[in-house]
Amino acid sequence: MKKIIAFTCIVLVLTFYNYPVFDDKKITFAIIFICFIVLAFSTAKLYSPEEKDYDSFEKQMDKQHEYDGIFQYTTDGFYIQQNHSTEFIKWDQIVSVYSFSIPSPFNDRQSGLEIITDEKAYEFDYEATPGIIKLADQLSTNLPSWELNSSMVRMNNFGLFKTKLYERNLP
Repeated sequence: MKKIIAFTCIVLVLTFYNYPVFDDKKITFAIIFICFIVLAFSTAKLYSPEEKDYDSFEKQMDKQHEYDGIFQYTTDGFYIQQNHSTEFIKWDQIVSVYSFSIPSPFNDRQSGLEIITDEKAYEFDYEATPGIIKLADQLSTNLPSWELNSSMVRMNNFGLFKTKLYERNLP
């Protein structure tokens, strides 16, 4: 792209330098006009972000669905590696799973997953937690009554919204 811009600039400079050489002024104007159009579109293409096609987006999403991040999965549950410690959560211990969304001073909204077990509650942010997309996939696969069509409920006046994705049925 930079070569096209450089070549167009050279042609434009030579055209301005040799302006009276051409017999017909329409040819000179056409060359200048074409050079300006090529410069405009080339610089726009150079400075605009790359457009992602469907295949590259699909490959990126496949990588995110396969990336473990801070989680390691077993048939009984999963391990979380945080703050130089590792915790194991069994699928049976999970009482409920919520998706949350709160206003953030840095972003428009901050969202993530909240997992409540018999002993402890965990919150994972979608942007800050590596491997959270695979965690959501594993939770939906291993928990018996995963609800995808639950409505979002406003929890407080500060703008916290929660969606119940799973709740254990107590006997």
